[in-house]
Parts: sequence; structure tokens; C-alpha cells
Amino acid sequence: MSLIRSRLLSLPAPSITLALGGIGTAYVFFANIAEAQRGIIPLLNGRFGKLELGEKERVMLWNSYFDSAAKWIVSTSVLNSLLSFTTSYLHPSPNIRRLALLSGIFSISIVPTTFLVGLLPINSRLKELTKAGVEVRRSEGRELVQGWEKRHALRIPLYAIAWGLNLVAVLLDGRV
Repeated sequence: MSLIRSRLLSLPAPSITLALGGIGTAYVFFANIAEAQRGIIPLLNGRFGKLELGEKERVMLWNSYFDSAAKWIVSTSVLNSLLSFTTSYLHPSPNIRRLALLSGIFSISIVPTTFLVGLLPINSRLKELTKAGVEVRRSEGRELVQGWEKRHALRIPLYAIAWGLNLVAVLLDGRV
């Protein structure tokens, strides 16, 4: 580990922010791809076979996934955008500055996209349904989780573009 740390710290600051942004965009993109293929949401939506769950249990499982995933994905996306914006300011190469700026814009764009695709009302309703004493209507949990998955899928291209732009910038930088 100390070899990696010493090599990383020997890089100029713009290459460090670029590399860290690359790690972060890769994490966000590939975590979302893995989750969309084999995670709790496809399980809850029956893509691995019929799942015998009551609506309340389905909502509770979604909630346990969502709280952790939202914290990590949103915070990492915001951090990625800050690292990319820093790289776009500091890096000597105009091409890498442009790529980093665009990567930062795509990374942070998940926040307004969350509003635009209508995820917040679904999130709010699913959260409300986890409260004790709140009854979940027949198939309501299933419909909400399916709607959440469809709307969330609209954000994945943003993650892919942010990662791709950052990857090209890292390759052009050649120091990482």
C-alpha cells in the first residue's frame, strides 16, 4: 500500500485529482451496473424468479437498500464533480480541462435528474410506507419499486458518460 501511496503522492496535484475522480466515477458507474443486474431491486422486481413477499416486506427491503446506496452514490457523485471541477481548473492541458469539466457536470447532474425523472415522490412514498401503522395497498410496493427502477435507469447513462470522459482524460494525462 505504501508503494501506491508514494506513487500517487509523487504526481502533480491535477493528476491526483484526476485519478481520484476516475476512481470515484468508476465506482459510481460500475456499482450501479452491478446493482441493476444482480442487486436487491431486480430481486424485488422478480427478475430472478417469483419472490414471495408481502408488500410491507418489499418496501422494507427497498428501504434498507436505498438508505445505504443513496448515501454512497450521491456523496461519491458530488465528490467526483468537485474533483473534476478542481482538475478542470488546475490541469495544464486544455483538452483534459474540458474533459474534466464535462465529467464533473455529468457527475453532479444526477441531482437535478433525480428531480426531473420523478424519483423524489416515489422515494417519499416508499419511505412513508415503512412507518409503523402505515398500510401498504395491494401491489403498491411492487408498483413503486418497479417505477423507481425504471426512473433510476435514466440516470445510468449520466454515470457512464462521466466515467468515460474521466477515463479519456486519465489516458490523455498519461501520468496516472
